[in-house]
Amino acid sequence: MKRLAITTTLLLALGGCGDDDTPPPRGDAGFPPGSDAGPRPDGAPPLMDSGGPGRDSGGVCVPSVEICGDRMDQNCDGRDTSCGDTDMDGVQACRPGDDLTRCDCDDSTMAVRPPVGSLPGAQEACDGMDNDCNGRIDESAACCEGCASLGTARDRADLCTTEGVCVCSTGSGTEPCPVGQTCCSGGCVDVQTDIMNCGLCGAVCTNQSDNCAAGNCRCGSGPPCDLDRMCSGGC
Repeated sequence: MKRLAITTTLLLALGGCGDDDTPPPRGDAGFPPGSDAGPRPDGAPPLMDSGGPGRDSGGVCVPSVEICGDRMDQNCDGRDTSCGDTDMDGVQACRPGDDLTRCDCDDSTMAVRPPVGSLPGAQEACDGMDNDCNGRIDESAACCEGCASLGTARDRADLCTTEGVCVCSTGSGTEPCPVGQTCCSGGCVDVQTDIMNCGLCGAVCTNQSDNCAAGNCRCGSGPPCDLDRMCSGGC
């Protein structure tokens, strides 16, 4: 009887070691291949299909050298690696399929970058390049043929539309600013008298001045006050 009990116990133990209990192969995120691993983190590339490059026949990720920007996870860390900021202009290089208005569409030069957050985009220049990564080349008023009729007063507009019409996009958006006004970020202004754009767009007079005359910040009818004084009808 004792020998029968030992034999029965051994058979039960061996029965629990069958192939049916072998855990399925796991993917990058610890999920079996083909299963739904849930939502990926913002900006994370999709996991590669089972059996694709970087995976064995069971769908398990096999680490290899990471290649930036190809939207594949070669080193099995669950994400693609950024291609970085080669030109050091503060904007990450674009990867295949990225929205070019939100990444550096030419990471080889600081003359090209889109506006990102508080960082302004590169100024559009007449250089045959898409400096601000908006998909257009040399569309600024200084470059485009549509604004040639303004002569030396091209600052009345800021760009040509896709139809070639010269406009101040921050003003009416349909035509240049009136004669004597400049197209600035706030619209059409007279830089000879505008205290927020005195002499040129964006030149703001300080508290040492109370007006702008002939493109110069003034306190009353005289020059600005010294830095330790505020203009209040005079210095």
